Amino acid sequence: MIGSVFMDDYIILRYRLPFDFYVYYLIFIISIIYYIRSFSSITLIPRWFTYAITALIITTLFLTIYDDTFGLGVIKQIVGVLFTSIAYYTFIAYNNFEVKRIFRMYVFLAIFVAIEGLIEEVLNLNGIHINEKMRETTSGFYRIFGIAGEPYFLAVILLPAMYFAFYKMTIFERINSKFNNYFIVIILFTCFVFTFSSAGFIGIAGIFIFWLYNKKYLSFTSWKIILLPIFLALFALAFSNLQSQWKEFNIKFNQTLNAFATNSTKKEDINELNTSSFALYSNYTIAKASFLERPLTGTGLGTHEANYKKYFSKFFDEDFIVRYGVFNNADANSMFVRLMSETGLMGLILFFTFMFKNFLFRKGYDNPLLRDYILINQSIFIWFIVRLVRTGNYFGNGFFLFFFLYYLSYRIVKDYYKRDKLKREIQTDVFSVS
Repeated sequence: MIGSVFMDDYIILRYRLPFDFYVYYLIFIISIIYYIRSFSSITLIPRWFTYAITALIITTLFLTIYDDTFGLGVIKQIVGVLFTSIAYYTFIAYNNFEVKRIFRMYVFLAIFVAIEGLIEEVLNLNGIHINEKMRETTSGFYRIFGIAGEPYFLAVILLPAMYFAFYKMTIFERINSKFNNYFIVIILFTCFVFTFSSAGFIGIAGIFIFWLYNKKYLSFTSWKIILLPIFLALFALAFSNLQSQWKEFNIKFNQTLNAFATNSTKKEDINELNTSSFALYSNYTIAKASFLERPLTGTGLGTHEANYKKYFSKFFDEDFIVRYGVFNNADANSMFVRLMSETGLMGLILFFTFMFKNFLFRKGYDNPLLRDYILINQSIFIWFIVRLVRTGNYFGNGFFLFFFLYYLSYRIVKDYYKRDKLKREIQTDVFSVS
């Protein structure tokens, strides 16, 4: 079940079925059945999640039937969201909601995925290319695909593990040597960097910001804030060097920024956009048009592809279809863009409420009993940010595994402080009576 996080590139009868039948679906089925057979009283998904997802599904069914857009795309999203959320929640429940143990299993597997990626890079540098899509960058290195099938997705699935390892430095509970700790961090970080994923570098920026935050370099009540300009200058210098040394990143970053800054759909203004930048910008433009037409509810889960077909020719020359193809027209290339298009304000409010309501900030970071939960929560928060920017798939990359671990890490810390507060109140009452 944990391994499914890394298995999005493994599809049964790829392109032969009307939907992607991932290998891990078979694992999900076995896991759900095993859970049901193991417990007399079962909960497939928590009540709070049931309310939110039911509202989205009912709204989707009403809108798509009314608009005559109900079809396989809608069914795939509804079934996919329900199936994967049930699979991961029941897996967590079967493991007694042991958040730290489950997350450590994920980090353990991430280490081996990173090692495989580094072996792939060594082979590439020696002229042995095991992936036909492999391309050399201007830096002289190759982008690592690993078992994820795409460099960006490899960066995404390694991000929470890298964040946790960077802070925790101890993955195996019985091995505490500094050599082992640094070795693990170096493996994860090196593989992550060699994906050369522009969105992945958003994750690195997130790690840097949270490190400053957790170490109180951003706190006006701490003397450490006087060192903040030095760290910011170092970060700016590193970013500048990255732009100058890595041509592909510089082009992609600047072209994407310029596209959104000019906010133009004229052919002459977007004619030179690279594929990735055009995919994000075109999907955003189409999603915005869909949102303005139906801002409260969107057009329903699984309908962005229909929106793409409906609005593309209104904004862009048909020549772009020939040049770029219908790139990411199903998942909108961004979770934020897709939510805006398919769920409107309702979906955006639900998701951002969940994100910020269950975010722990640094409360409990100084408590050794709670620090792991804080780090898990923060790592998944950064992961959410990266997915909001560049990944529109609702259930890929183990989305609902991290979704529920994020919520549970928050609940564990919150319940700890509730019990602590209650304990102090009882002690106070006993003292008063005495």
